Amino acid sequence: MHNDIVVPENEQIPIKQKIAYGVGGLGEFFIANIVLGLSVPIFAVGMNLDPFILGLVMAGTKVVSAFADPFVGVISDRSRYKWGRRKPFILVFGILAAVLLPFVWLVPDVSDNLKFVYIFIVLSVYFFFHSFYKVPYDALGYELTPNYDERTKVFAWKNYVGMIGVFSGSWFYWFTMRPVFGNEMNGAAVLGVIGGALIIIGAITVTRGTREIGERQKLSSKENKIPVMEALKSTFTNKSFLYIQGAILVVALATGVDATMGAYLHIHYTSLGDKDLASLIGGVGGTISTLSIFVALPLAVWISTRWGKREASMFGMGIMLISAMATPWLLNPVFPWLAIVLWVLNTFGSQCSNVIYGSMVADVCDEDELNMGKRREGSYAAASSFLFKFVQVFILIISGAMPALAGYVDTSIAPTMPQLETMKVLVYSTNIVGVSAAIYFLYFYPLTRKRCALIRKQLDERHAKLSHEPIHTEN
Repeated sequence: MHNDIVVPENEQIPIKQKIAYGVGGLGEFFIANIVLGLSVPIFAVGMNLDPFILGLVMAGTKVVSAFADPFVGVISDRSRYKWGRRKPFILVFGILAAVLLPFVWLVPDVSDNLKFVYIFIVLSVYFFFHSFYKVPYDALGYELTPNYDERTKVFAWKNYVGMIGVFSGSWFYWFTMRPVFGNEMNGAAVLGVIGGALIIIGAITVTRGTREIGERQKLSSKENKIPVMEALKSTFTNKSFLYIQGAILVVALATGVDATMGAYLHIHYTSLGDKDLASLIGGVGGTISTLSIFVALPLAVWISTRWGKREASMFGMGIMLISAMATPWLLNPVFPWLAIVLWVLNTFGSQCSNVIYGSMVADVCDEDELNMGKRREGSYAAASSFLFKFVQVFILIISGAMPALAGYVDTSIAPTMPQLETMKVLVYSTNIVGVSAAIYFLYFYPLTRKRCALIRKQLDERHAKLSHEPIHTEN
């Protein structure tokens, strides 16, 4: 346990800068989630497009942007603009994504096949812009401070500000359905204009309100550059990084493939087919779950400061494991409101872990600099995004097939109770396996506080030798 941790003044990030970084994250939230949250209601329901083909089209756009991610990271790491390595990309591509967002919903009145072609082309370009915003943005967060504990606080503030997006996201579809718009497609276009304005505000705020490494220390434009393939290989083979990604991805996969079954269970099992009851429980549960995040974040920071990041992230996964193991009793048609307990536990646990992961990757970047001699936050931000997008593609393909494993094939009728019971077993079984695997990965994560302090000391000595500046000593 570590008490009385003091962050050196030169490594502290002012609250205004943390909030500015969080506002940039809010912009990234709108870029991603306005489209992801409305694609099915607008394209499949509003336009009556085939949901299976839509899923394939959406997966295809993810593949396109995923392949862009690693190169975005390398380009950002190599950039030497006077405004920094990250900010020019965030500002330019934030504006481009904002301008394109309304046009995502202005699908021309042509055949369904041509509509799918339009959606694929526009969203491929849109998510390409998203990659050029998100990867440099994440990299900026990794490098804002070299301090072990201050990094966690930066990402906690990002999540605090991000709650605005979480709350507003619940009302996206409701907004598009207002009668004044005529139909939900027009409403989505108007929302795209509003969301675009907020994205631009986020891009401007983060570029003007933060200071990245290039503004604090001189980065030579003539330094030796690591070849692209060597940079990618070293990133994807870093064991510390892979332990973090393993924990993130197995949980995302386990919970993601259950999404379709979870919807059936919520409506037809716990609510016994009563959609009004299901929507009411969902609304109340979503609100309470979101509010629980304001408890989860400071608790995670507290545990991380006193025991370490590995312990804080494992604590969050432990809460999720309790939730998964309690599913047989809390998912109950006799007491349907108990489902809220599951959602709160899942949200609480996942947020405790998620706020730590970004801070852990920042520590990995220090370890990588010690080994490679270069700052490569962009490469690690890109690798994280690349891996997560491919898991999303896999989820899009697999989740729709999961109900069939429970024997539910004819979707024109409601699932039977035996089928729902089988779905329930599949849900908590995959969650238990996924969360247990995440705990396993985190247990072997090697960058403890002591190890990170040693790495930081070696880096400071190297920097002082190169710049002839006094060596910083951390308390």
